[in-house]
Amino acid sequence: MSGGGPDGTGPAGAGRPAYLPPVGIAPPGSPTPDWAALAESNERRQRRRRLLITGGTVAGVLAVAGIVTTAVLLRQDGPQGPRAAEPTPAATLAVDGPPSAVPSASAASSAPPSASASASPSAASGSPAASRSAAPSAAPTRLDDLRGARPAALGPGAAVGTAPGHTGPALLLHGSADGWAQTSAAVVDTSKSFTVSAVVRNDAATGARAVVSQGTGSYYSFYLGRDYWGSHNQWVFKVQTAAGGEDSTSRQAFSTGQATTGQWVMLTGVYDAGSKQIRLYVNGAPAQTTSVSGIWQTTGPLQIGRTRWKNTWTDPWDGALTNVQTWSQALPAERVAQLWRSGGTAAGAQPAAGWLLP
Repeated sequence: MSGGGPDGTGPAGAGRPAYLPPVGIAPPGSPTPDWAALAESNERRQRRRRLLITGGTVAGVLAVAGIVTTAVLLRQDGPQGPRAAEPTPAATLAVDGPPSAVPSASAASSAPPSASASASPSAASGSPAASRSAAPSAAPTRLDDLRGARPAALGPGAAVGTAPGHTGPALLLHGSADGWAQTSAAVVDTSKSFTVSAVVRNDAATGARAVVSQGTGSYYSFYLGRDYWGSHNQWVFKVQTAAGGEDSTSRQAFSTGQATTGQWVMLTGVYDAGSKQIRLYVNGAPAQTTSVSGIWQTTGPLQIGRTRWKNTWTDPWDGALTNVQTWSQALPAERVAQLWRSGGTAAGAQPAAGWLLP
């Protein structure tokens, strides 16, 4: 076939251009390639490739930075706006202890739901009760027994607070007829062995003063305190041995020295039903032992700061009382000495009842 184009498909100039070789490729019959053209073409391709790589890298970096920035903003602000500064712990005054740091209500609201649901209302630091604890509380109207079974109601002239020279709660009395504490029923079974003890400070210069006694009716069954008449001024543990309310049926164990004023003293009275003896200890040391026929058992409650004598409330305490305890046994001398060394709190034997302990 004659007159065909270079590719053999048709005549040249008939609607399609004549064949042109790629740039840098020598036309047919040319002895060598055009190296300058090839170099220029390769350089243009390399520049395009570098631009594509650089642009992709910059776009990736910007995308990552945007994600990190969004996460930080969400963490700081949250769905409800900017987060407030963390609250500082608020000091709440415990009723019977030092101030303790508890979280404020706003801090408690940030706790996980499961944690707040498992806490009791009284223990939850963000509860209304916890928030109110910082406010002054009403004066107590009773003394709680350490065993929880023998609370003692307070008279209107009695107050619980602190006293100089002693740490821990104390019953503060001022020698008035309305200053006392009383249980609802008898605490000590005086037909059996028992021990009663208290740490006391007497502020009265004169007068008989009752620390602990038991009984209503006409007379006490036992009495621990201060005995006073004329020049007689001694610590005493005394008991009523028969019904009838007569002084002649009382038996006493006295201290060897004078009862002090303005000083802390531990008084302990012991009744040993087996040996039929009463014993008085002052500051852990034995003072006197007295034989008795027994102790009249009254149905009246235990009294702190007063006594019953001939159908009258008398001998109101003037000063402070603390660490009042009873035991359903006659503590031996070594236990009483141990009680004194502990500050009047622990005799190494479980008490039956106790009030105003630290």
